[in-house]
Amino acid sequence: MSRKMLVPVLQLGGQETMERQDAFALLSVCVLVVNLCSDTATLCAEPLGIPMKPDPPPAVDGDLGEWANVPNAVRIERKDQAVWGGDKWKSAADLSATLWLAWRYEYLYLALDVADDRLRQTERSGNMWKGDHIELYLDATPDAEPDRKPFGKGQFQFGFSPGNFERTGDALFDVKPEAVMFRPEGMAAEGVLVAAKRTEKGYALEAAVPWTLVAVKPTVGLPLAVEVGVSDCDGDEVRQEKMMTILSATWGHTRGRLAPAVLSPADGKAPAVARGFDVLKSLEVNVGGKQQLTFTTPRTPEGREAVLTLQARLAHEKPAGYTDAMRLILNGTPLDANRLVNKKPTEERVDGKTKSMAAGDRFTVDYSPDFESPDKHPVYALRRGRACLFDLRVGDLLKEGANTLVVENAIRSPMTNALILGDGRIEFRVPAEQVKKREAPTGPLPAFTPAASFKVTYTVQQQADNALAVTFGGETFRLESEFSTPAPKWEKGSNRYFTLQRQFEQRGEAILVRDTFTNLTAENLPLMQRHRVKGAQTAWKKVWLAGLSPVSRVGTGSEPQNPTTFGVTEKVGLGLMPLDDVLQVHVTNFSDGESLGLADNNFVLKPKATHTAEWAIVLTTKPDYFAFVNAARRLRDVNFALDGPFAFLRADPRHTGKWTDEQLTDFVRLKSTRFLCSSIGYPSYKGHYAHGTAFQTLDHSYRKEHIGRLRRLVPDVKHIVYFHCFIDVLDDADKKYADARVLKSDGSHANYGKPHDKIFFPTETNAFGREIGKNVDVILDHIGADGVYWDELEYSAYHYHYGEPWDGVSADIDPKTMKITRLKSSVTLLSQPWRVALVKRIMARGPLIGNGAPATRTMASLRFPRFVETGSISNCVRAQLYTPIALGDHLTERSELDAYRVMLRALDYGCVYNWYGDLNVVPTHPHLTQYMFPITPLELGEGFIIGKERILTNRSGLFGWGDAAQHEVHVFDDEGREAPREAHSRHAKAVTQDGKTFTELRLAEGWSAAIVRR
Repeated sequence: MSRKMLVPVLQLGGQETMERQDAFALLSVCVLVVNLCSDTATLCAEPLGIPMKPDPPPAVDGDLGEWANVPNAVRIERKDQAVWGGDKWKSAADLSATLWLAWRYEYLYLALDVADDRLRQTERSGNMWKGDHIELYLDATPDAEPDRKPFGKGQFQFGFSPGNFERTGDALFDVKPEAVMFRPEGMAAEGVLVAAKRTEKGYALEAAVPWTLVAVKPTVGLPLAVEVGVSDCDGDEVRQEKMMTILSATWGHTRGRLAPAVLSPADGKAPAVARGFDVLKSLEVNVGGKQQLTFTTPRTPEGREAVLTLQARLAHEKPAGYTDAMRLILNGTPLDANRLVNKKPTEERVDGKTKSMAAGDRFTVDYSPDFESPDKHPVYALRRGRACLFDLRVGDLLKEGANTLVVENAIRSPMTNALILGDGRIEFRVPAEQVKKREAPTGPLPAFTPAASFKVTYTVQQQADNALAVTFGGETFRLESEFSTPAPKWEKGSNRYFTLQRQFEQRGEAILVRDTFTNLTAENLPLMQRHRVKGAQTAWKKVWLAGLSPVSRVGTGSEPQNPTTFGVTEKVGLGLMPLDDVLQVHVTNFSDGESLGLADNNFVLKPKATHTAEWAIVLTTKPDYFAFVNAARRLRDVNFALDGPFAFLRADPRHTGKWTDEQLTDFVRLKSTRFLCSSIGYPSYKGHYAHGTAFQTLDHSYRKEHIGRLRRLVPDVKHIVYFHCFIDVLDDADKKYADARVLKSDGSHANYGKPHDKIFFPTETNAFGREIGKNVDVILDHIGADGVYWDELEYSAYHYHYGEPWDGVSADIDPKTMKITRLKSSVTLLSQPWRVALVKRIMARGPLIGNGAPATRTMASLRFPRFVETGSISNCVRAQLYTPIALGDHLTERSELDAYRVMLRALDYGCVYNWYGDLNVVPTHPHLTQYMFPITPLELGEGFIIGKERILTNRSGLFGWGDAAQHEVHVFDDEGREAPREAHSRHAKAVTQDGKTFTELRLAEGWSAAIVRR
């Protein structure tokens, strides 16, 4: 359970690594500054007034002079506002800002005067979060679904980059200001304006967000919720180091973490927002009794609906079930379950049984000592929603002026429990939108079978200056390469610094290119490489960089787990991909709007040395990203058998140690677990997760007992134990393993966000490598586990080490002078020989499962399953070129239904699923994972994966293997339950065409199916 970057800004680790977290100039004029929420223990109680900006509108040009008199500027300058990476914040000169927000009827505006003593932004589009940038979090519907904490419909996350203020004319080096939308995922920042200017102390940035983009009709008094983050990267390695926000509360991507705000007149004075009023604080009604409440109601604000919300319980010393007992009569009309907005008339409990919310006009109320205990009960808790909370739509019954509510305790004899009510209010909310799910399709369906032929008809010609002309599908593409020299000058072939010999090999779907360089000098030679391709007649219609598609078709990506560039025209697709280890680790994928490209901006060639860079041009006859993914997978030879599923289950006497045998057995069986992983939260090392050699100092007797108990209960499950090879929390580890410390460019020792999580690199020659490997001996020999789960297998937090030893190929290279700034070492390359040896040793003993896809061809050749974390579901693109397995989302999964929805989203990327949560995702029935494994991938598609043994899909269509094999079909509904066999005929039927067997699936939204080959 790891973490690199899950989502922009917030970086969270997994079960073990919650501890090792890695997140997401003042004007010389007087400004009115608001000290917003100086109380660091609480969020804002009073809303921030966002002033109307009178004529003229802001120019959005980076000049902040026109903002001087805009009221309610907010200073972001205190240490407690450094909510991410606060230990790295030095002073207001290091990072601080003055923020203005304003609005007009076309846009929501923001302007920032940022003090930043070192500007660092090399990334574009969705990767801008790695460098200096601004983030805006906006809840456009703060009163809708008030109990929902995660972002969803109505919440938005924007990113604004100031760029790097360079104007060299080099499109790959010059980074312009831009805007992106991080959430909702896949949504374009269409119409957003952004501009930035360099200032003496940092930079100024202006942005304007169209209200139409966030579906808001602005008006004075409109409530919103906002947060603005100022993010900083000061190191030479591009990564988010710290972030400051308006509020100082603990950081998190939740709606409750945002500051309340309201659109205000030009003076910025926040008008009163009619959100509602109290009807009762507490009320007790004895059996058979009634109590009448009278209250005065104002006019319901336009665009809102009135909701009566209250909590109710039947007095009892402990949770003990429920019964229909409460009548509510508003202005003479009894209320019933059809008015509920936070529950359905019938809800499902966590044990799988259903609960009716009312019997006629009597609402079902839980027996409980308080309003929270039923939600924690292993039987009576609901799968969604709070048991004691009732939200009822009453707008049609309320009158402007006096209203009466009668509360009756109608519990049936012989029960005599008192009815207790609390926190009764009338609230004016944005009407909850009733989203109608997509029904199963009718009519013709597309057919999906694995491709039978993998050959593309094409020609390739080598032209002058090492250019290549590739013709296929009626189109010709020209690929040009250039290489830097310290002159400084870009060259296209051999020169006085190095010789270049280019060879290419034609394969069925790809052209393999090998560039062999020989350094003619007696010094380390910086040698940046760029390869660009564009169509001779047509432009790129859409591009993908590292698996993600920037809407603007301009951007960069640097992700060795998916090191690809791909573009499509109207008819065909073409991709670029590194093959050798060095180029894959150093990779930059780019698109400048005209050309697609692949680059290495960090390569150094030793004196008189020779090195061969290998890369591929991949061709697809369809303009389809997944056609490219499947061709790249075949080229990489990664379609091998995968077993599973995998699930975490902590060995902890405080939690799972209290479970009964039945609970443990059900957990494993209902998750269909093949590999069960024991985490390292217990026992701890001085209050910390026992990372590194500290693991060897602990008593593992309870872990052994835990595994022994499970072996008796579920003997067919394989047990693996958590391992991490880069972090060590031992008190004196930095002295004991001084030569293995990962050093940052300033010479300081890298950590995982907290000082005790110190980062090291293991090698075959350093002491840390010798000692950390003994953790595996403890796991396999002392604890007696079957195998190992290896977290963050390629690196941890920092890609590069600035110290000895040198990896022999890496450096920071100045893009202007083209000379070496400083040597550095890839942690992945430095540690690879040690890691390869340990992987082979583990695999000789038993199963090995890793976190994160391989970053090199060498590691990919070892062939064992590795998943990716899905704190952002788009991380699944990192799994597409190796083992397409998504780990559950620890940020949003709070129930098995949440987990099922992540399974469906993983299938959108062609991935199967492994379980993450244990205490909060406890299954009550079998799931789709029962039919996911084993699987040998043949093809990935949008919404499905076809393996030799089975097909998993959330799409309708005709599915088969192109032969007469028999199919066993399992259909799952939108609640994640397998549909009864007798209902299958409505969703799935066998079809034969030309002697080939297909399963015709017609699936409604949220449904899925597994087709097992027989």
